[in-house]
Order: sequence, then structure tokens, then C-alpha cells
Amino acid sequence: MRVLLLGGTGFIGSHVVKQMAAKGHEVTVVHRGRSNTTMPEGVQSLLFDRRDLSEYAAQIRKLAPNVVIDMIPRTSQESWTLTRAIAGVADRMVVISSIDVYRAYNRLRKKEPGSPDATPLKENSPLREQLYPYRGVAVDALHTAYEYEKILVEKLAQSEPELQTTILRLPVVYGPNDPQTRIFEHLRRMDDGRKHILLGKQQAKWQLTRGYVDDVASAVVVASEDQSNGSFIYNIGEDDSMPEMEWVKLVGKAAGWQGEVLAVDEELLPTHIKQDYDWRQHLTIDTEPFRTKFNWTESVPRDEALALTVAWQRQNPPETVDLDKFDYDAEDEVLETKLKLASAKG
Repeated sequence: MRVLLLGGTGFIGSHVVKQMAAKGHEVTVVHRGRSNTTMPEGVQSLLFDRRDLSEYAAQIRKLAPNVVIDMIPRTSQESWTLTRAIAGVADRMVVISSIDVYRAYNRLRKKEPGSPDATPLKENSPLREQLYPYRGVAVDALHTAYEYEKILVEKLAQSEPELQTTILRLPVVYGPNDPQTRIFEHLRRMDDGRKHILLGKQQAKWQLTRGYVDDVASAVVVASEDQSNGSFIYNIGEDDSMPEMEWVKLVGKAAGWQGEVLAVDEELLPTHIKQDYDWRQHLTIDTEPFRTKFNWTESVPRDEALALTVAWQRQNPPETVDLDKFDYDAEDEVLETKLKLASAKG
């Protein structure tokens, strides 16, 4: 199978390329040549910025890929340009989307009013009513975050009649090389010898669907090999989400940490830990349709996945660290308050 892949040098995409090549597919990766990622033997490269894709449309059509995998679709313009370039050539386009399309995401963030949506979220669960969720962090109107919108990406991908599409809504993905270093703040406290890690009581019970990078990549590969007719949307991720407190404990176990995770009243949390979320809104997704259709399951046990993630994070701390997020004096004051309250009740 001839595969064209956009975003094949990144966190998840590099694993997809490796697995595709190992299965004998003919893979070509579009990238800018700025990554140190080494391509597997036999994998070809097209060096250009995807924002210039229309200039390379003829070259892409000449490759005649059977499947196009877009790992990094961020804006409606990017999606439109790609669909126009491959319509009538490729049989299927696999679009990597996110669970941030769901209305529950904005209800968690208190951006849309209403009671929490029912979870686990299904593929037909309500989507966000407010678009462009990250404009608040965009430097200016030219910043990618300003126009980022997976909902519009999905709609444009599905609008091309000559192209079958598979949309994969990914969970929070963790693992080695995670650019968002999602376990770092907990791991640093553990490695700094903190005996307690604080969570708000509501956050401690909150649940989120995650996925280990190797397993998420394998799901992308499986979806790309699908020979079914039609277009599809699937949720991808683990099927056994857990309360946040249990997740932090598992990180601690992988790190060899002997401390304790404590749940305290949200109003007692120091400012640098407190997050203004509606923790009643879980962000778990139903992944059973994908699992059932493709008989798919994870291949990396969670304890092994976390051990690999912890080892990598220890070897690769962030280049810059906001020390204000590690105000241990403030955290100790909360612990003292908690002990006093417990003593008074006792």
C-alpha cells in the first residue's frame, strides 16, 4: 500500500511511520526537514512546509498514494488544501482529530454553560458550540492557535465526495518524547523528595481517557489499512480510565516514589496548583466501536508504558521550568492546615 503521511516526524507520527514501514508499506513523509528523527529504511521524504502544499499538489498526485494520513491537521485552510490535492487520487484519508471537539471539553473548562455531558463520550456526543478553543493563547492572528479548529477540519475532510475519510479522535497521549511533558510536574515533586502530592477533592475523582503513544500509533495504522467502503469517525484510547488520584499513584509507582497523594478541599489548594475547571465533567470516551470493528487492543501494558515514560522524562527535563509552579512552602502550609483540621476533628 502506498501511504503519504503528513507529520511523520512528530511525537505520534514517527511511531506511525515506523510501524507502517515494518509492515512493508511504501511510505512517503511530508516534513520540513527540521527534525532529528531518523526515517526507517525505505521511507521517502518530501521536504516542504504544509502551508505550501498547493504548490506541490502535482507532485503528490504523481505519487498516487492509496492512503493519506494527516497527523497534524490544525486549520480549515490546511484541510481544504489537502483534500483538493488528493481528491480523485487517494482512496482514503485518515484525519487525526482530538477529543477537544466535544462540548464536554468546553464544559470542563467552563467555556460553555450547562450541566456536565454524559460520559463516556460517544462519536455522536454533542460537539463544542464555540469554535477556536485556543485563540486565547495565540500571540496574534497569524499564530496557528488562532485558527486551530478540529471541528472545521473534520467537516471539510468529510465534504469531499471523491474521498473516503476516517476521522480518529485521539485522547490525551503520553509516552517518551511527549512535547507537552504531561507527567513532569508530578514527577519533579516525586524526585524532589516530596512526601505528599496535593489534589483537590473533585479533581481527585475526575477521569480522563489517555493513550500510550505506541498503542495510539498502532490504531492509526490499523485504521489506515481498512478496506471498508464509507467514511467513519472513531474514538481512540484506553478503555479503563481511572480517577486522577489513581493515575498519579501509578506515576508514583513507576517512579519508585514512596509518598502519598492527598485530596484536599479545592479552596485550600495554593494558587499555583488550583485549576479553574468544572471537575464534575469527566473527559472519558467510548472506544468500543473501534476495538470491536478491528479487534484492536493495546500491546504495551500500562505499567511498562509509564516506566518508559518516566525514564525518558527524567533524562529529558524541560529546557525551562516555571519555578512558581513548585512553591513547596505554600504546599506545606496546606498540609499543616489539613493536619490541624484532622487533629481538631479527632
